[in-house]
Order: sequence, then C-alpha cells, then structure tokens
Amino acid sequence: MSKAETPARPTASEMRGVIPYIGFDGRANEAADFYATAFGATDLGRMPNPDDPTRLMHAQVGINGGALMMTDHGGEDGAESKPLNRAHMQLVVDDGRMWWDRAVAAGCTALVPYERQFWGDDWGMLEDPFGVRWAVLQPGDMQSAASEPLVEVAHHLTLRRVIDAPRAAVWRCWSETDLLKQWFCPKPWFVAEADFDLRPGGRMNTVMAGPEGERIDSKGIWLEVEPMRRLVFTDFFTEGFVPAPEPFMTAVVLLEDAPDGGTQLVWSARHANAETLESHRDMGWEPGWNAAVDQLEEVAKSLASDPG
Repeated sequence: MSKAETPARPTASEMRGVIPYIGFDGRANEAADFYATAFGATDLGRMPNPDDPTRLMHAQVGINGGALMMTDHGGEDGAESKPLNRAHMQLVVDDGRMWWDRAVAAGCTALVPYERQFWGDDWGMLEDPFGVRWAVLQPGDMQSAASEPLVEVAHHLTLRRVIDAPRAAVWRCWSETDLLKQWFCPKPWFVAEADFDLRPGGRMNTVMAGPEGERIDSKGIWLEVEPMRRLVFTDFFTEGFVPAPEPFMTAVVLLEDAPDGGTQLVWSARHANAETLESHRDMGWEPGWNAAVDQLEEVAKSLASDPG
C-alpha cells in the first residue's frame, strides 16, 4: 500500500469472533506486505508507535473474510524467535490449490503437502517467513466419502465381528461417553475419562488407566460421523486440526445389520508405516480388541434388554 492510499476500514463481520494478534518484533510492516502477496490480504490500517515511528504499535489486515492483528511489540527480550508450533492459522477456502500455490510462490515453506486427505478434504500446512504456520483446507464431499465401503490399505489391522445386539445399541456404545467407558479397553484396564464432541473436527479424547496406576492419555478428533453406520477418528490431529507431534493411528468403524440378526462390526486401525503397525500388533492388538468387543457386546445386550 502506498503512503498516499487510505486503508479500508474493517467491516463489522471482520471484527467478530476470535481475532489472532501476533507480535512480529519489528517486522509487522514487512509481514503485512507479505500477506498481501501470499494470501491476498487487504490493508485495514497501520498505526506507528509515537515514540518510534519505525515500529508499528498496531496493524490489521483482512484475509479470507476475517481479520488478523499485528504489532511490532513482543519479543523485545532479544530471545530467538521460534515458530508458533502449538497453533496455526486455518484458511477454509473454495479454491485451495490457488491459495496454496500463491502462498508458496510468495515464499511460504510447505510443511505438509497440499493433497486429498484420508478424511475427504484437500489440506496442507505452510510456514511463512515469520514462523507463523498456515493450514489451507478445501472441504471435500463428506457424505460421498462416508458412503464408500471400507478400503483395504497398507499398514492396517482389521477385526470383523458379529455382535449379538441391535445396531442402535452398538452405536450408542460407540457414541456415548458413559457407555464407551464401560467397554473400550480390556479389563483390568479401564477408561477413566472420555470427552467427545461428536462431529467432524470435534474432539475424541480418552484416558485409559491400568491396575498399577498406569495412565495413557489419547487426544484426537472425529473425521467422519455417519449415525448408525460409520465413525472415523484419529490422533494425527487434536481439536482444531492441530497436528499431533507423535501420531499413532486412524480408526475406521463400520456397523451394519448382520444377515441373521445382530450387528456386523468392522474395526480397522490404520497406521502410517509398517513399524507402527508392528508396534501396535506387539501391544496385543488382536486379543485386546477381541476382549474389548466381548465387553461391548455385554453392554449393548444390556441396553437392548432394558425396556427403559
């Protein structure tokens, strides 16, 4: 933006919600100019520091219908700037490839390639020259993805069982936290905590506890939720599509009515490589999950026999 131009005023819609506010330690002007090139940002105003006109007290740009606020303050202690690796900016757009290519051409570095992901969206992760991470997401057709049968892929473990209980009861055992806690891991282990937001992108967090005080915290998200039929969840991301530092697996659960009554369950654990798969197998995946499904059947049958 030239000095003679007057920046656009923020609209009411741009000023709603939670607005990220980032300190750039002397590079806010540079960042605002870069975001205009990389993300098509519009300048919404820059306020120099009265005591030091070379630094910005405040600046704001509009990106994809939202707002980003910036300042040159923050980081004055001289500590080396580090990437914002516990958070990222999420861009949900209709033309993800255009947004991605423009940002890379401007100087962003690809951390995760932009491509079709297993949950049905096109997604990738970038880092800009200031250490800020940006995810570009173009939503896919979740309904068509959920309607496809289970695809056999490399590095997966699959369990197929017929459960002597109606599908509605089995679905409740998977989708209601109080019920899941009764069966989800084989005794003497148990689920001490379960916290769900049962929707695509919502949290799927559990804590498993052992008889000797062991504790395993698992944090992930739901990728697909098709009531009564299909669930997909993963620990590759935590809530908000924040990449996990040490992901382990993605789970696919399919439920169908069995021909002779009951429910056909297909439970698949998908891994990124053969080493992770073998580690999961060595942990006793097959006997452990068969024992857990035995417990699931007991809980589901008790629901079906309870008239209340």
